[in-house]
Amino acid sequence: MATRNFQHKEGYEQISGLFSSYQDFTDLIESLTRRGYKEDDISVLMTERTRSQYIAPQENTKAPEGATVGSLSGGVLGLVLGGLTLVGNIILPGTGLLVAGPLVGALTAGAIGAATGGLLGALVGAGIPEHEAKFFEEALKQEGQILVVAHVMKDHVKEVKAVFERHNANRIKVHKT
Repeated sequence: MATRNFQHKEGYEQISGLFSSYQDFTDLIESLTRRGYKEDDISVLMTERTRSQYIAPQENTKAPEGATVGSLSGGVLGLVLGGLTLVGNIILPGTGLLVAGPLVGALTAGAIGAATGGLLGALVGAGIPEHEAKFFEEALKQEGQILVVAHVMKDHVKEVKAVFERHNANRIKVHKT
C-alpha cells in the first residue's frame, strides 16, 4: 500500500494531541477506528524508548537508520503500529523517533527530510506551525510521550477533537492544511 500524505489535500485538516498515558492513547485509537478511521488516517510519533516501554518487539531490524521497523506486538498499540507498517514508518535519523502513518510521506517527500531539519523541520513541513512543532519536539524527548496526528475531513473536526479531549490528550490543536 502506498503511503498517503494528507498534508495538502483539500477538504482535510489535521488534529494533533500529545498523550502521556498508554491507556488514553489506546482508547483514542480504538475510538477512532470504531468511527471508521484507518491506519492511513492516523500518524503516531514516539521515541524508540517509549515504544519499547509499551510494546515488546518480536522482530526488529537493525538496518541503517530510516529503515522500516519490523513486526510489533502488544495490544492495540501493536495492532496500530503493525497496521501502520503497511502505510509506512521510519526512524528519523539523529532523533531516535519512530514515525508511523501518513506523515511519513511528508518526511520523505522532497527537501524536508530529517537530515535537513530533524523532527522540527519535518513537523513544520507536514503543516504543523513552527511553535507547535518546537513544543512537540521537546515533549517527545520525555519518556512515555506519544504524539497522534489524525487526518480528518473538515466536517468531522469538531467530533474528532472531542474524541481527543475525552481521552485526555494534551495540547490538542487543529491544523489547517
